[in-house]
Amino acid sequence: MQIHPKNPASNTQRGAAVVMALFIVVLCTLAVAPLIWNLFATAKTISVAAARDQADAVSRSGVDWARVILREDARISTTDTLTEPWAVPLAESRINEGLLRKEENISEADDREVVLTGRIEDAQGRFNLRNLGADNARQSQWLAAFTKLCDLLSVPTDQRNLLVQTLGTMFLPKQDNTEEQGNSPDELPMVAALRWEEFRGKYGITEETWNQLRPYVVILPVASALNANTASAELLYAVIEDMNFGDAQRLLAQRERVTFRNVADIRAALNANTTINNDLITVSSNYFLVEGTAQVEEALIRTRALLERRDQRVYVMWRQ
Repeated sequence: MQIHPKNPASNTQRGAAVVMALFIVVLCTLAVAPLIWNLFATAKTISVAAARDQADAVSRSGVDWARVILREDARISTTDTLTEPWAVPLAESRINEGLLRKEENISEADDREVVLTGRIEDAQGRFNLRNLGADNARQSQWLAAFTKLCDLLSVPTDQRNLLVQTLGTMFLPKQDNTEEQGNSPDELPMVAALRWEEFRGKYGITEETWNQLRPYVVILPVASALNANTASAELLYAVIEDMNFGDAQRLLAQRERVTFRNVADIRAALNANTTINNDLITVSSNYFLVEGTAQVEEALIRTRALLERRDQRVYVMWRQ
């Protein structure tokens, strides 16, 4: 048998071919990897955007939930208290069912986290800074109440005066220059309503003053009375003339046992020497704040809205 000697040149060629093949594989991998990553990033972006859109839709449904509750409350009650259904916060609720996307089955929806939380607060349970406007006929009375509140909270006098001056010039007597608009029967147009958040870091108001007043104040579209059924002891002390803070705390304790049906009930619960101004105190409300969060997967939407209840309907004044 004849044995052929090994061909070194052939072995070298095969080795070179293998190296070249490996080199080509590496080049292809390097070229394709960015494309795969871009595809993954694009798919992730689309998924996050879809989740955010759905979270926004869920948050809007939360505002609608608040509107329904407030509308039903107005139908069965003429007073607003902290014992009514609207005052009960919506605990963290998983609402996946019924929120399917296109070409999605039930099992996929079950794996997606969709959570809604929210609460309704009586805006007239706060001090309405709109009452300090120069166009309010009772500006001086509200100024006296605001002074009591600021003194109780240790707000510096210069800060209080600066805030009063700023609000007084912001709300001057209106001129009738509005034009009629075709409003939706369910929702008014977003109005340029001033909010306390807009005072943060502006108009010379310090961060300390802004934080001191934040739990107690609100700015509504019109002047409004304080709801004695929902206001804090600090605000009752400020608005009810000749009342000391201890009496305000006792009034709250009595309110927890029996809510006030009218101003006469409030007067009966107070010392005979305490004066109540019927123009500053009420037991019902027209304005409510809604706060909530909606989360769909990684997307989280926080919503805050002001609702006005009028003529057995509930309108969205602003939403952010």
